[in-house]
Amino acid sequence: MKKFLFLIISVINIIFTAVYVALSPIKVVPSHYNVNGIADAYSSKWFVMFMPCILIVLGIIYLIYSFVAKRYENLLKNQKYVGKIVLILFLFFLILFWYLTVVTLSGTKKLSGAFEYLMLALLGGLVLFISNMFPKIKQNSTVGIRIPATLSSDTVWRKTHKLGGYLGVATGAILIIVAIAGMVFALNGMILLFSGVGLYMITGAIVPCVYACVLASKEKSCNIE
Repeated sequence: MKKFLFLIISVINIIFTAVYVALSPIKVVPSHYNVNGIADAYSSKWFVMFMPCILIVLGIIYLIYSFVAKRYENLLKNQKYVGKIVLILFLFFLILFWYLTVVTLSGTKKLSGAFEYLMLALLGGLVLFISNMFPKIKQNSTVGIRIPATLSSDTVWRKTHKLGGYLGVATGAILIIVAIAGMVFALNGMILLFSGVGLYMITGAIVPCVYACVLASKEKSCNIE
């Protein structure tokens, strides 16, 4: 039953969204906002339905993964972690999509700074939650930092994900704190958001990958000697 849960909730969500859209008196809504948060394109109000459809796709992907995982040991041993990751992603998009749906159907032509702060805080929570599970994920080719260096050695995999977990948790906490500080001191939300994404790209991807390559290189040299 658990494997169907996300899909069931997605279907219920899309029904509620459709009712909400149908009851809205607004016919034309913003369909795109530029980097300054200003609406630069418009469409039918039913355009917002693409957002809950993404959750349907997420639910289907997890359902397929659940069935496939039963046949492969390396997928099965990480299934509970995949389930938690899908759950946090699901909640992330659910909150984000409903926020955008309400804002869009209100006819807002310019997003307030609250949107950037919300995005940054949600991103921080997402990064913190997922990174906390990194050290627990077993070597596999589906979830985690999957590069030749980590897939070639269980030791490299464990050490890389341990570092990635520490850096990710620290980065997630920083993003949440910055989001709160930005809201309190009315800082430029867009700059904070892009800076936050850039920071995670460095700490969550670049640094762990370089670290993994260095470890793999040292391990290979030791094996040769």
